[in-house]
Amino acid sequence: MDTVYGNVAFFAVAAKVCIIVLTVVLSFLPNHTADAFDPPEEACVTVYDCLLRSALDGFRKWDAVYFHFISINGYLYENTLAFFPLFSIVLRTFSSFTYVFCFSSSFRTHTILCGVCLNFLFNVLCAIQIYRLSKLSLMSDSVSIVSALLFTINPASVFFSTLYSESLYTLLLISALVYINERRYLSGCILLSLTVFCRSNGLVNIGFACFPHFILLANRFLDPSSIKQKFRVILSMAYRVIIILSIVIGVAIPYVAYQYYAYFLYCSVAPRPASLSFLMPHMPSPDLEEFARKLGVPTPYSVNSTTRPEWCEVVPWSSYTRLQKKFWNVGPFNYYEWKQIPNFLLALPVIVLVIRTVHLYGRMAFKTMVSLGLIEAHRRQRLVLPHIYHVMFLCAYGIVNVHIQVLTRMLFSSCPVLYWYCASLLLDEQGVIFGRSPSAKAKASSKIAVKPRHLIDMFRIVNPLSYPLWSRQQLLLLYFYAYIVVGCFMHANFLPWT
Repeated sequence: MDTVYGNVAFFAVAAKVCIIVLTVVLSFLPNHTADAFDPPEEACVTVYDCLLRSALDGFRKWDAVYFHFISINGYLYENTLAFFPLFSIVLRTFSSFTYVFCFSSSFRTHTILCGVCLNFLFNVLCAIQIYRLSKLSLMSDSVSIVSALLFTINPASVFFSTLYSESLYTLLLISALVYINERRYLSGCILLSLTVFCRSNGLVNIGFACFPHFILLANRFLDPSSIKQKFRVILSMAYRVIIILSIVIGVAIPYVAYQYYAYFLYCSVAPRPASLSFLMPHMPSPDLEEFARKLGVPTPYSVNSTTRPEWCEVVPWSSYTRLQKKFWNVGPFNYYEWKQIPNFLLALPVIVLVIRTVHLYGRMAFKTMVSLGLIEAHRRQRLVLPHIYHVMFLCAYGIVNVHIQVLTRMLFSSCPVLYWYCASLLLDEQGVIFGRSPSAKAKASSKIAVKPRHLIDMFRIVNPLSYPLWSRQQLLLLYFYAYIVVGCFMHANFLPWT
């Protein structure tokens, strides 16, 4: 088992080093002039600083600019509030502690380097945790290993290596699911609450923690013998309801707290107590003040009773959605325009994967799916069911509400069931992935007989040339690799790949 962990970690390191090197090389190409958030920045302090900044330029594009800006300046502009704080807090803390050992680069450049290193570490840990989660979900050894490998080369890999919050979010989510599957519910719920502090869609993860208690509650209610023990049953059900409500409230607390923090910065016009001054961002420099005026956004130091943002009236319920709509026109079907057809085509492969995953599960575990997990032919079906509901909801919500090109990174950072399905496709185990364990005869007839426990087998199984020309396995891997290469090129040079 230790060998498997080590090999998975080695593969993840190799894959991420390749992606980082590719991004660094592409960073030296001229940047496209993009209509994006581009605040003023301090000049280089040394020749080394300038060279390092140029090499790392591709890691600070699009949303990464926001996270980097927040980590240095805090929530100085209203539009930065759409980016939840955990990744920026971790980045700021780590950069501040390590900057004392840095003598020849600016804090701005050092922060980018720290972000790349942190996400590199998060990616390796994610691969190991996905392997653990797969085993706890009763997946076969081969599917568990290949799922971890596919995570390291997923189509959204560029966002897992640059200064985005995807890597941290995925690590927290997968680790939380590992704890929940091990019945360490308190630890799992704490990590789920941190996913909410990392990304807004972390709220959906509440269902993972509630689902086991829902099953216990429903089984207790449907138990025929419960009629004879009404009082004990009522107490047992009340206990489960209290647990579920506690989970919902506990996991949602970071979301509500962040909304009130936004209110404190931009909506409170009363004098702020000196004891809370540490919550305020630093006073903006003249350049940053001028940039705020150019953007037409307030700062915490410019708001008053007549310039309060309109979303202040709806805190804590929907300030995030109001901000998304105000600055990015995010809303139901707002993205459905003819000019966005290329972005819909970019998201089409992951939508197809979701449809095929859900269809396969529904075909093999239909009763489990429609009974909310109360009927199961195999324990694995119930363990996987929350993941099916989760990927269905996120995909449907993304198609309707968000900028459609975001769907690829949103799903591959949130839905391990996609990796399980893709692994079963490569291993030709689709007939058993959501059903009973394969029989000896089924195993013998598998097209891929090797178990990828050794490094040579791991590299072979993710090599498109290992499969027949234009086979489903080859097309899947070509999709993964094409999105990595094109994504690194486009994203690193400020071309539209967000």
